[in-house]
Amino acid sequence: MNDTLSKGETLFADGKIDEAEKCFLSLIENGSNCNEAYNNLGVIAFQNDDIEKSIDYFTRSLEIDPFYKDAIINYTDLLSSLNQLHIAKPLLESVAIRCSDDEEITSLLKNICTHSEDRRKVAIICPRGLESFLADIVDFLKARYEVRVCYSTNVKEIDSTIRWSDVVWLEWANELTINLTNHPDNILKEKQTICRLHSYEAFGGFVNKINWKNINALIFVAEHIKDIVIQQVPDLPQMVGNIHVVPNGINMDKFSMKGSVRGKDLAFFGSITYKKGPMLLLHAFRELVQKDNEYRLFMAGDFQEPRYRYYYSQMIQELGLEDNFIYDGKIKDVAGWLEDKQYIVCSSLLEGHPVGLTEAMARGLKPLIHNFVGARGIYPEKYIWNTIPEFVSMATEENYDPAEYRTFIETNYSLEKQTESIDTIITQMCKEGINHPDSAGKQIGESGVCT
Repeated sequence: MNDTLSKGETLFADGKIDEAEKCFLSLIENGSNCNEAYNNLGVIAFQNDDIEKSIDYFTRSLEIDPFYKDAIINYTDLLSSLNQLHIAKPLLESVAIRCSDDEEITSLLKNICTHSEDRRKVAIICPRGLESFLADIVDFLKARYEVRVCYSTNVKEIDSTIRWSDVVWLEWANELTINLTNHPDNILKEKQTICRLHSYEAFGGFVNKINWKNINALIFVAEHIKDIVIQQVPDLPQMVGNIHVVPNGINMDKFSMKGSVRGKDLAFFGSITYKKGPMLLLHAFRELVQKDNEYRLFMAGDFQEPRYRYYYSQMIQELGLEDNFIYDGKIKDVAGWLEDKQYIVCSSLLEGHPVGLTEAMARGLKPLIHNFVGARGIYPEKYIWNTIPEFVSMATEENYDPAEYRTFIETNYSLEKQTESIDTIITQMCKEGINHPDSAGKQIGESGVCT
């Protein structure tokens, strides 16, 4: 074992990385419990930007010997590159106890402690069941801040999480945000508070009940939703100085582009409610089938209004669509379900920034988007239809370019663009400091804005 390890390290030092990797792999493939080999493989994987494999190798090395200094230092360097130094803190603390005279370990731990003290604490507050748009954002924030999520409406859980935090993210401008911004103890007073408003909140009677003076930054997912809310609350820009439009972002790695062959299968997915225009969808699709009986519509999602379930059950038979309509119910693997579809249909009345439509375009599906309120501010004109004949024409025309649809999303609505905007908002907000109207040391103008 020692000869093979030495040979691999010599090859590595000579720059013969591939040959060195084969030596180290041969050790572990032969069942050798060699922490040095795992550490060296971790270094090679790190140099090759294979972060997942590098973490696995360093972890395996430290499982064999938790006090192996080379692996500790290399793993700490990796975490530092990911802005996740705080993960290494418990490991270094245990090593420092045993090796208190090791200046390198002590220095690393000191740097991490200083780094951790600078990390702001971010609380994500959201009612359970409504957190579906948060997963990628939370993962991003965890790499930069101390993060706690509270997906609950339990008062004690929420209060505890908020009191722990420096920054509070309120997902949805709904009943929960109403309660927290009007909290009898003004629990948000010393916090930097962000509220993200999607679309339904603009029509539920919520926005006039929120105490906007307790919100430091307000994020809308679309410009037209911002306009609709400000129509209801004209003083909103004065009450919340930091108003931003940050569209939803798509993790392009999760929605890779499918094949480029033009077919005749349409997809529609999402909660089936009045705002999704299910009647328009059905009758538009019927006209498409009248022109070409090979087209099929695949629908996924819950019928949240029973009347639509009964209507579809009746009208599919009345319109002779039994062989063309497939209902798949609620789905978990959206990317997988889209695999064999070629078009994504939107028949909505009004949307904020529809995630499902964006995910499908990232996979390369051609969008057939009804001109819902706000559509033209999000998508190019060529993806939008007004009338049923226009819908049929768009679905049957020869023009079909999956790479174009994906590129549009990657350029305009990627997860990276979204998280970069969010990080900028948080950073700037924290630099400006607390700016609630009743904060100590501030003067309050007649409009309720700190002056």
